[in-house]
Amino acid sequence: MLAEGTVVYGGHLNPGGYTEILIEEAQRFSSGRSALEITLAESEYRKLTADELMAADRNLGDIGRLTLVSESRKTVPISRALDGSWSHDAGSALTAMREYVASGTTARLIVGGRLAGYVGAEPGVIEEARLTIQSGCLLLVAGGYGGAAAAVAQRLYPQYFDGWAPRAYPADSEDAQVLVALDALHDAYASAAIGPHRDEELLRLLTISHRPADIARATVRLLTEAAN
Repeated sequence: MLAEGTVVYGGHLNPGGYTEILIEEAQRFSSGRSALEITLAESEYRKLTADELMAADRNLGDIGRLTLVSESRKTVPISRALDGSWSHDAGSALTAMREYVASGTTARLIVGGRLAGYVGAEPGVIEEARLTIQSGCLLLVAGGYGGAAAAVAQRLYPQYFDGWAPRAYPADSEDAQVLVALDALHDAYASAAIGPHRDEELLRLLTISHRPADIARATVRLLTEAAN
């Protein structure tokens, strides 16, 4: 945000979640410009009333915007968000939102994420990683907090886990559906066009560190490399 980038977050508006944290950060660091895009899948915005959606949009003010993405991957005006009907397939709606984000961003940073109890055919963070690679964007994986991001990191950069990661790390990473998703991710990674060289030490630091300062420093420098 300080570098005049825009953070795009696909999530929900539940109290106490990442959305609130990001809004607070945008209010502190955006210098009054629009620096945050909160993107909701149809399975999420259909849970809210029209008044709640309008209030959420007003709450962003000049520092961001609320984008609603239908299950057909089209953006929907807030005034028409609850018109008509939808399939009630939350997995498909989330995939549509993730495809929308992947098609319109320069890079994606993934952290954490479920490997069990997720909605859809595969864990959302693994799907996000695959869609990012397939769209030709930069994928940054902060694997130090475990979860789906750690599974992605270990599949794409196994050399960084040699000698310290226990077997079957992270938990649930050897579930059959998770392994299918990781195989598809690796196939996408293997067939993607080779991008510019990235600083190996920064990649290693981002991939395995659990320290927020390390992750922030590595992310900013890798984004800077990608922009130059």
